[in-house]
Amino acid sequence: MSVAIDVFKYRLPYEGLFGGVSAMTTEHFIKVNGFSNLFWGWGGEDDDMSSRIKYHKLIISRYPPSTARYTMLSHKKARPNPNRYRVMRNGAKRSKVDGLSNLKYKRLDLQMNPLYIHILVDIKPS
Repeated sequence: MSVAIDVFKYRLPYEGLFGGVSAMTTEHFIKVNGFSNLFWGWGGEDDDMSSRIKYHKLIISRYPPSTARYTMLSHKKARPNPNRYRVMRNGAKRSKVDGLSNLKYKRLDLQMNPLYIHILVDIKPS
């Protein structure tokens, strides 16, 4: 959904981008097995999701840049995960066993708010 972002001079940095603001149906999210559980820190998880979408023959559709214009919120840049490229190499093939199907967590809190639900979980990376 974020086709035109100010920090990228309102142009898509590369065709397969699936980062920033995105949306999927629940059916499609389950089909691609959600996001990988192997990404920690900044970087790669959005490109890995793009690969999963293409691997499962789904299409990334985009709004016109005149509609999907965003200003990035100012934030401190996180340090890139040095392992992100290694993990991304076989992401599409790994999508059947890495994602929702092997996610382990314990729900600690659930707060129903007018515009969102806040869910606090404890995860144990393996």
